[in-house]
Amino acid sequence: MKRYMLVLIGAAVLWGGYWGVQAHTLRGEIQDWFETRRAEGWVADYDALQVRGFPSRLDVTIAQPRLADPDSGVSWEAPFLQILGLSYKPDHVIVAFPDRQTVGVDGGAHEVTSDGLRASLVTGQDGALLRLNAEAETLNIRRDGADIALAAVLANFHRLEGQDTTYRLAIGAGAVATPKGALSRGRANGLDIEGRFVFDSPWTLGALAGPRPQPASIDLAKAEYRLNDLDLQLAGRVEVDSLGRPDGRMTLRAENWRNLLDHARDSGNLPEALADTLIRGLTLAAGLNGRQDTIDLPLTLSGGEVSLGIIPLGKAPRIRLP
Repeated sequence: MKRYMLVLIGAAVLWGGYWGVQAHTLRGEIQDWFETRRAEGWVADYDALQVRGFPSRLDVTIAQPRLADPDSGVSWEAPFLQILGLSYKPDHVIVAFPDRQTVGVDGGAHEVTSDGLRASLVTGQDGALLRLNAEAETLNIRRDGADIALAAVLANFHRLEGQDTTYRLAIGAGAVATPKGALSRGRANGLDIEGRFVFDSPWTLGALAGPRPQPASIDLAKAEYRLNDLDLQLAGRVEVDSLGRPDGRMTLRAENWRNLLDHARDSGNLPEALADTLIRGLTLAAGLNGRQDTIDLPLTLSGGEVSLGIIPLGKAPRIRLP
């Protein structure tokens, strides 16, 4: 019995030492990451760093993290960030976000509030991102009155087996609301996106700090947005060059499209002259389809320009990750 107790005590001491080494190493890796970012010119600070979870967990809490990348113009700050994992499974962690955080893009601040926002992250031995699953009960984004509220949010980003740079992306929200209100008339409102994305390099943990992989090809199986009387659907495939210019063709279907244009014009997001041109052209196209409230037209992107059917819309948006 005495020998058995000595074996148990010895095993506990060895495990405690092993956990302590893991915790010390993890703390050092996080500190080094922040120091490296600062050496690259970032703002990269935090108030406190804790590693807990003995005997079987390695749970990190970073208090008041602040990050800002001067090259991309993207910044982020929050009251805390938690990275939760098992000491014997270092390739799988859960990232828990606070209820309130601030994301900056090109000098503009987006206030993000949420309930239950967390992500599951699985990596390979080489640090390659294999699976990312995220969820939130509610997710609200606010900037200069351009508010959007999402509920029952799910997102998946999975690398396809045997394809280092090809990923499947799926995003869904069970409900959507804007200052104009939510859907009525008994139809389910929400957001659904499914597609396959090819990037110019693999996604790894190191790539999160830059340079980030950029889309080279997008095969969009479905993108559907439903709100109030509007039902907007988009599908198709485009190739993206090194400057972010898309080239390809998609199909756009919109029910009650006039409400969308009126809202975009009234909010100042669509110039008056362009709105009038679109309304005249789309009214004619919808009449040819037999329904004035529905359009079903090709969206063509080529040479840096975009057109809807025969209606030129101007410069195509660049598809580049900051």
